[in-house]
Amino acid sequence: MIDCHCHILPGIDDGAHTLEAALDMARAASTSGIEELVCTPHHLNGVYDNPADAIRQASANLQKCLLEVGIPLRVYPGSELHLVPELPRQLLDGAAMTYNDLGKAALIELPKATIPMGAETILEQLLYRGVTPVIAHPERNLRLARRPEQLAEWIARGCKAQLTAQSCSGDFGERMQRLCRRWLESGWVHLIASDAHRAAGRSPDTLAAGRASVAEWLGEEAATLLTCENPRRLLNGEDLVSLAPRADPRTAPARRRWLGFLPWRR
Repeated sequence: MIDCHCHILPGIDDGAHTLEAALDMARAASTSGIEELVCTPHHLNGVYDNPADAIRQASANLQKCLLEVGIPLRVYPGSELHLVPELPRQLLDGAAMTYNDLGKAALIELPKATIPMGAETILEQLLYRGVTPVIAHPERNLRLARRPEQLAEWIARGCKAQLTAQSCSGDFGERMQRLCRRWLESGWVHLIASDAHRAAGRSPDTLAAGRASVAEWLGEEAATLLTCENPRRLLNGEDLVSLAPRADPRTAPARRRWLGFLPWRR
């Protein structure tokens, strides 16, 4: 498996606080079947600022330590970027990190309860500039959980969605698990990831249980797509493959473009 959302870099956000804690997370990942992992520290969330240069260096340092201690895990640079007005400029300037530093896709974090004003404008600017927004754990956003048609709209316009493994496995409650299953069956989900912050509890090894839930609901092929094949495409800068809908997503609109509504295109 490839974990495309993990807070493993030591001492730079609310994930691993020390190098030893990061190595413990790496061991948990490796023993559970994760062979590759994207380091996604928070950036622009009002608490943590981790510019691209710092993430490059921290990822390289962690990879060196993993080799030295013999943990068979390959790590890549990434970031979890808060959806704020300055994000498009930071991505354009190279100050914010994209998946594997390729400038093709970016992991986007929403607040827990709301969707920020201007969110669609920011997302459409990213799409116009060739950066695919990957919406992190949309099932944990109260607004999207109550109005899933908003997520369907974003996906129809080119965004992608990444669910948290523990949401799928039921660790965060049956209601959230049912929501994840509905979205998976509707074909709205492109990735499953751990969003791990430590070696126990919110650990990288939770990805295996999330994958097992997807395999039970949709089959092994779908589980492999979301935990291996699409993450590989992210790392290669390629387009992600969508699941075929198993249920009728009645709220999903036909695909249409945002770009004609951009004020700076007029």
